[in-house]
Amino acid sequence: MSYQSEELVREVQGQRVKAALSQRALAARSGLTQAHISQIETGRLEPGLSSFIEMARALDLEVVLVPKKLLPAVQGVLRSSADGLSPEDGQSALFTKGERFIARQKKLEGRSVALDRIEEYLRLLKQVRLRKDDLATVTEAIKLLSQLKESPNPRAELGNVAGMLRTVRNRIAHPVEAPRPAYALDEEDTDA
Repeated sequence: MSYQSEELVREVQGQRVKAALSQRALAARSGLTQAHISQIETGRLEPGLSSFIEMARALDLEVVLVPKKLLPAVQGVLRSSADGLSPEDGQSALFTKGERFIARQKKLEGRSVALDRIEEYLRLLKQVRLRKDDLATVTEAIKLLSQLKESPNPRAELGNVAGMLRTVRNRIAHPVEAPRPAYALDEEDTDA
């Protein structure tokens, strides 16, 4: 097995074990034979793309190509939901409410860039478990959406809501890490 595919196969195998599925059960779900799966997992057989995709889909995974420049955002979203925790019920109800306001506003005004962005941010954020401060920001943004018809300048309010949600999205996609020194001298370093 090539080094590039080894990591992918280990990930799929880890998901199979995590789901408490035997190779035989995965074979039944994927349409592959148990012997084929065994050979792939042990590295005796390089998986073909179609076999790999079938195994992944049988485990509720999806193989997706991501542009390199978007990879940090995707990794940030994955890190924030690494616990495997789904959004809380109250959180999902909040997003449903926001989506209803967007649909209503689109019926009234038609499409707009701000509405499309808000809809995109809500779609992304509802898939992530939010920190308390981020959830408070989203709650405030949806509250502003609900008061939109009373606003003297609804376009400005939509821009404000889009900005609030973008801030939360950016914080999740690009977490701030503690600065690291450019170099460090450890006691074990003998190269100095």
